[in-house]
Amino acid sequence: MQPELFSMRLGAEDGSLPNAQLALEETVESLLRLAQQMGGSMEYTHGVGIKLAPFMASEHGYGLEVMRQIKRAVDPRNIMNPGKMGL
Repeated sequence: MQPELFSMRLGAEDGSLPNAQLALEETVESLLRLAQQMGGSMEYTHGVGIKLAPFMASEHGYGLEVMRQIKRAVDPRNIMNPGKMGL
């Protein structure tokens, strides 16, 4: 299987849908979860950050705990990007 990358812009015109922002957020979350369920990976131009952090556990499983242990070992005072990536 070869990697495939794509980007798409999602949006709703003002007034076209009640609670458009919430609907958009739910749609993006559904798309990310579907991509993960199909064996894909979430990706974002600027990294996971805070916005995509909630998806780290479902994508990496126990690997996320390993990343957290490495982070604690390298950054015991948690001064490097605290809260980013779900770490």
